[in-house]
Amino acid sequence: MGRARVAFVCAVLGACVAVTGLAYIGFVFATRPLHSGLTADFVAATALWLAGLVVAQFGTFLRRRWRRDYIGREAVVSWVSRNRNARVRVDGVPYWAFVRDEVKRGDRVLLQGAEVDGIPVRTDFVAVRANPGL
Repeated sequence: MGRARVAFVCAVLGACVAVTGLAYIGFVFATRPLHSGLTADFVAATALWLAGLVVAQFGTFLRRRWRRDYIGREAVVSWVSRNRNARVRVDGVPYWAFVRDEVKRGDRVLLQGAEVDGIPVRTDFVAVRANPGL
């Protein structure tokens, strides 16, 4: 699923560009006197910041849209929190999943839609054990 990686990289790079633009805005205000062409630098920094936000939102949109391709696939759990949210990796792309069963790091799970008994959960998927007999 190369397109999910593209969407993930797009979201991460967009966020990095947005943070860079925000840091540049701070740098401009910290180092330039108000009468020395601050407007041009400020406009450039703001444009960089907004471009980063747009790219990050676009990548996030694509990532959410394409995650339904992963429903029914097997994933590996890389981290589990106390409130049963787990970080799973599918084809190298990280997602959040709510785990219904007792799972540990390294277990394989099957991904389902993001609702439990008809109630949506605040994660990308719901994960159940891939081999429930163990």
